[in-house]
Amino acid sequence: MDRQQLIDALNRGRAERHCFEDLDYARLTEAVSGHPRGSVILPDGVVIPGYPSIARIHSLSAGLREQFQGHFWAEEKIDGYNVRILRHRDRIYAFSRGGFVCAFSTDRLPDLMPLSVFETEPDLVLCAEIAGPETPYLEGSPPHIEHDVQLFVFDMMRAGRPGFLAQQEKMRLFERHGLPATRIFGRFRPADTEALRALILQLDSEGAEGLVLKAELDATRAKYVTGRSNVTDIRVCSEQLLDLPPEYFTNRLMRLALFVTEHGQQGDPDLERSLGRAFLAGLDQAVERSRDRGRVGHRYRCRFRERRNALHFMAHMAATGGERVRMAPGTPRAEDGYWVVAFERVFDRMTGTLSTALSGAIQFD
Repeated sequence: MDRQQLIDALNRGRAERHCFEDLDYARLTEAVSGHPRGSVILPDGVVIPGYPSIARIHSLSAGLREQFQGHFWAEEKIDGYNVRILRHRDRIYAFSRGGFVCAFSTDRLPDLMPLSVFETEPDLVLCAEIAGPETPYLEGSPPHIEHDVQLFVFDMMRAGRPGFLAQQEKMRLFERHGLPATRIFGRFRPADTEALRALILQLDSEGAEGLVLKAELDATRAKYVTGRSNVTDIRVCSEQLLDLPPEYFTNRLMRLALFVTEHGQQGDPDLERSLGRAFLAGLDQAVERSRDRGRVGHRYRCRFRERRNALHFMAHMAATGGERVRMAPGTPRAEDGYWVVAFERVFDRMTGTLSTALSGAIQFD
């Protein structure tokens, strides 16, 4: 992107300037000149493309037949948040999907991956998912991550160049540099429905989120999630039932119904009970929190290597979350060589509705 295009985007409110310590950069809040929303423009004019949204298929057999013409790769879909990792002027940064420098992810990168990859590949951009029970953004976590967070690289780009690296080159770089990566299950054809059906049912039994399918010769991509991942989403978010749009829950119920009927799981009593528990457990917890604390919210705990990054994160949360984000007293505090940030994100509508209901007030339905 040239300087005039950036100036025009800034003037029209389609881009914003930001500063993270000594890094001045811009991020696109809308698509501009073929660059997607979330793209980052570095001081030297190099553009780091925003990560594209991946469409969903709801039927495995029909989706494979309709969306893929040739071979494709199947990789695990991780339940986390997306970052792009790169080196700029001898510092390594992690940018969020929206194009902000993520202070938490940037701080923890030395714990999560070998940064030496950028010594031999200085223009490499790693697209990764960070997941675990101690992320500051998500309520849920993959079952195989029991504490803290982990990082999984799933795509690679070159700074200033469009498109992703080819699958074989990506896999060679994984092996050469010992990068933590999502599980790659192999190369398939649209006719390999039964093999992929067995794979998705295995992932379903493991509590995994699902698959991302990537065409070998073009840009076609699709995601297909397990049935139980929908139940998990409902379970971790039912305590904020009134604060999320209704479609969050109805879409997951529809996906679950489609998965159940396609894979012959109708009438499974364990699945039906788990769905009921998913709704009630979160709502029970919301009522208890309203009684105990007078508000409903989710508590987060995350760790930083450096105090200054913890303070950057806290400032970002204050700017974007406002009064809904309440930092714990004494945050950040030193603990076992890290700086711990603890905070609560308050759910306003659940808080107000339950407060009224528990006060004894009457309500006309």
